[in-house]
This record gives sequence, structure tokens and C-alpha cells, in this order.
Amino acid sequence: MTEGTRASGALQTREALLDAGAALAEEHGLAGVSVNMVVARAGVAKGTFYVHFKDRAAFVDAMHARFHARVEAAVGEAIAGLPPGAERLFRSAEAYLDVSLANRGVKALSLDARSDPAVQGSMEARRKRLAAAGVADLEVMGWDDAEEAAGLLAAMTREISVLEFDAGHRLPASRRVLKRFLGI
Repeated sequence: MTEGTRASGALQTREALLDAGAALAEEHGLAGVSVNMVVARAGVAKGTFYVHFKDRAAFVDAMHARFHARVEAAVGEAIAGLPPGAERLFRSAEAYLDVSLANRGVKALSLDARSDPAVQGSMEARRKRLAAAGVADLEVMGWDDAEEAAGLLAAMTREISVLEFDAGHRLPASRRVLKRFLGI
């Protein structure tokens, strides 16, 4: 077996474990994401889990990191070529909301894990990095306190994602309100 084949297989196993965790989180919340349940769902031995993740907290953190990587990719695609400003902010928020709906399991997990000290710091760092991406847009729009405004805009967008999570679908009225807050 070549090194590339082994690496590819390891990546597939890691992704299978993360997919299993996301499915379990959607069904049962964070409490349903035990190592035993994840490996059973992924169809791998328990020891395989620990080859990829130090512990359950590292696994939960990896699920959240993968979610944020998906958000960042979707946002990048949604705003490609747009000048800084309100429209770019709105499209970024919509991309986040759409990825949240498409990854309901991880969204459920992140809601449950917000107060877990084992992952709280890294999750908060990713949220802050995502919010900071909107600072330049808000400055172009004339906001004096752009960093604070970006944090509040991110919080509003996360709240819409929670409402959409509960509803199980897009909430066009909430998205229109967000658009109006941005002056569009």
C-alpha cells in the first residue's frame, strides 16, 4: 500500500467518523455523541477513533472546525468579486445560514457545546474570526464601532440560524429583517 493510499484511507475514516458524529448530534444532541455511538455508526473499531482524535472533546472540536471551514468556503464563494459593503455582509450571512441548515447535526452540537469548557475557547475563536471578517464591510458603510457592530451582526445571524434550526427550514422574514438592518 502506498503512502498516498494510506493517507487517503485515513482521511476517509476521519470523515466517516465526523459524518457519524454529525448524524448522531442531529438525532440526539451532544449527549448522543459518545465515542461508542460514533464508532458504531461509522462502522469502525473504537481504537480507530483514538487514532484520529485524542478524546471526545477533540472530536467535537474537529466537527465544529469542519463546519466553520464549510462556512468559510461558502462565504468565499458567495462574496467573490463583491466590493466591501452591505450586500457582501448580507450574502456572507446568508451563506452561513444555508450551511447551518445543511449541517443541522453540527449546528445542534454547537448549540449544546457552547458552555463546554473543553471546546468553548476554540469554538469562540472561530466565531470571532468569522465576525471579524465583516469589520471592513461595516467600516465602508460608515460604522464607527465596526468591531462591536460585527460581533452584534454575527450574534443576530447566529440567532436566525437557531430559529431556522428549530423550524427546519429557511425563515424568509427573518432574512428580510437582517437585510433591512443592513440598509439594503
